[in-house]
Amino acid sequence: MKVLIVAPNWIGDAVMSLSLIQALHQDNTLRSADGRPCEIHVLAPPVTAPVYQFSHAVRAVQVEPFSHGKLQWGLRRQVGASLAGRGFDMAVVLPNSLKSALVPWFAGIPKRVGYSGELRTAVLTHALPKPSKKAKPPMIEWYGQLGAYSGELLEFPVLNVEAGMGTAACTEFGLQPGFLALAPGAEFGPAKRWPAEHFAAVAIEFLLRNPLQQVVLFGGPKDTAFCAEILSLLPVDLLSRAESLAGKTSLAQAMALMSAASQLLTNDSGLMHVAAALNVQVHAVFGSSSPHHTPPLSNKAKVYYLQLECSPCFQRECPLGHTDCLKKLDPKMVSDQLVPASQGV
Repeated sequence: MKVLIVAPNWIGDAVMSLSLIQALHQDNTLRSADGRPCEIHVLAPPVTAPVYQFSHAVRAVQVEPFSHGKLQWGLRRQVGASLAGRGFDMAVVLPNSLKSALVPWFAGIPKRVGYSGELRTAVLTHALPKPSKKAKPPMIEWYGQLGAYSGELLEFPVLNVEAGMGTAACTEFGLQPGFLALAPGAEFGPAKRWPAEHFAAVAIEFLLRNPLQQVVLFGGPKDTAFCAEILSLLPVDLLSRAESLAGKTSLAQAMALMSAASQLLTNDSGLMHVAAALNVQVHAVFGSSSPHHTPPLSNKAKVYYLQLECSPCFQRECPLGHTDCLKKLDPKMVSDQLVPASQGV
């Protein structure tokens, strides 16, 4: 069996889709006549492609050339034609858009599975009804159902960083393994972002407890100002052991570095899921989103969530204007659970 996975556009969703991919790879009913496991190829946007390159269940990753949010009918037809002769038996379309389902259709892949919606039933051979928003399952089960896998058949996502890769990345960026990683950004919106002073309070506590260690902030170019704000709240005598790499690393580099961290403090974000899949200790702060739907999938993860009456609201900005779900979440709750750096590596 040869399967094409059409990948989502969000890093966290890409990580959570690995549970489905791992299930497909381990499914004995999909093995070839000579016993080889299902051969899985992934068509992914540039932002999420590195996630799949760190999965042992994926044979190959092809980076799609499409512009975000654009139909590009002719280009999708061209990519589909390039896949037509490669012997795919099935395509699983993870995004819910019409355009994401076009390439497998143009490629003539005989079985095309995805959730219904956006008038795309005609280009799917197996269109599954979408669960209602009120009955929406955890994200790995949402993806798992596309392969007809129930929750008990789905393992936590696993990302594999080769031995020595994390150490080499630390050397490249002048870091020492065992640092506290912070991922304070929130691409979705400020209603998912813990206040800067709370991140700073936890960073200060870690540096005081671990006098030979560092705090490293991660994120994209949009997170540089917020990361700088956090650093500005640290005492001058601790600043030499804190650094922001926001906007300075690729996702692959961030993943390699994350594998060398003692732990990660993060909002509900893509890097939260990356660290969990790397089996790094995760401290995940939830505000407007729900730890039921998108939790960090690791036995080493800790979730901090006040579950106020107004949350989760799933809004980009607090509709009540106070963001109490995050502001009232005391940083001491996290500081008390920090792992000593020597135990986390």
